[in-house]
Amino acid sequence: MPVTAGGRSTLVLFVTAVVLATTSAPACHAAHNITAILSGRRDLAEFSRELAATGLADDINGRNTITVLAVDDAHMAPLKARGLPRETLRHVLSLHVLVDYYDDAKLHRLPGGSADVSTLFQASGDAPGSAGMVKIAERRGGRVAFVPQDGAGDDAGSTTIFYVRSVHETPYNISVLQVSGVISSPEAEAPAAAADASRRNVSDVMSKNGCGRFAGLVTATGDAAATFEKKANDGGGSFTFFCPADKAVEAFQPTFNRLSADARLAVVLYHGAPGHYSMQALKAGDQDLRTMASLDGGKSDFDLAVHNVRDKVTLVSATHNVARVTRTLADEEAVAVYMIDAVLVPCNLTAQGAGGTEHGELSSGPDGRSGGKDGGGGHVTSGSRASAPTPCWLPREWLATSALLFTLLAAFASG
Repeated sequence: MPVTAGGRSTLVLFVTAVVLATTSAPACHAAHNITAILSGRRDLAEFSRELAATGLADDINGRNTITVLAVDDAHMAPLKARGLPRETLRHVLSLHVLVDYYDDAKLHRLPGGSADVSTLFQASGDAPGSAGMVKIAERRGGRVAFVPQDGAGDDAGSTTIFYVRSVHETPYNISVLQVSGVISSPEAEAPAAAADASRRNVSDVMSKNGCGRFAGLVTATGDAAATFEKKANDGGGSFTFFCPADKAVEAFQPTFNRLSADARLAVVLYHGAPGHYSMQALKAGDQDLRTMASLDGGKSDFDLAVHNVRDKVTLVSATHNVARVTRTLADEEAVAVYMIDAVLVPCNLTAQGAGGTEHGELSSGPDGRSGGKDGGGGHVTSGSRASAPTPCWLPREWLATSALLFTLLAAFASG
């Protein structure tokens, strides 16, 4: 049956509507930016700087529901003058981040006049007992107080800090409230906490934060666990780890299962880099990180290219596969652990075996060395030569636009 002009118009409108519907939802999640929010208040500049320096800014930005209790420069000065170790300062500032949403209106409508709220200090797993909890309570004259709890859940002897004003409110997403001083507790300032944190077991961090599958690969793959643990615990040794989320590992698992033992070990070790890299260091500019992956008895090492794409840390492997840092899981003085959204592959993988047998290998380049770009002397690097990845929203829009133009051209050609 021939299609009439009216029918063609209806078809074009229908296809257009479908294309627009498929592209209406954003492909990328636009998270809040705590340092940008605080930038409008000069008197909160020191608080903002310390959030960034301790890595808490990234943790805040990675959560959908959060309340930040900001402290002005005058009340931050005594804390800064104490010269606390970085991890201890992180614990103290973590008491100022509530893992729930409270705005001005909610503070004055507390059920029963008070509420016990968890903070990032408790959520980190570093706080003993109920330390890391903060009690919000209404006081005389309508004032609202914030009181830290000790390890037994007692607030006796704790310094009371009061609510001053609302700085920023995005309902049920993020709220920034100014308070009258620094919230602290003996547990947050305990020196032992800082020392233990720098030796935190990386596998535990991964397992508790959505990277359990990769933690399992580390445990089950050759000497991977021993290598990572040795590097993280050697005297003065520092270490950065990029752990793929569970969904990414699940998708890669069939390929991983077909690899040889050496290839599996190289893939796993490719996610670790010697040296501590904070989020700020990773965002500083295009750079190459030497990883712990190697082949041929250490003759071929593999680098990882780091790019800052739209203020997001993006990793490009020697094979040009891309992974984005989605969350900071730990950022101590010696160890940093970041979640990424894909498994990184150091060089070309070939499945030479069949039927699930373990014959998969890492392919070699034309000169006999392991694949990827060779930086000389068997040093494989993605380097600055690896093209920066396209922002994640472009491919979907290009596809939709192409489909729309094709449909319109077809309609005009037939009519």
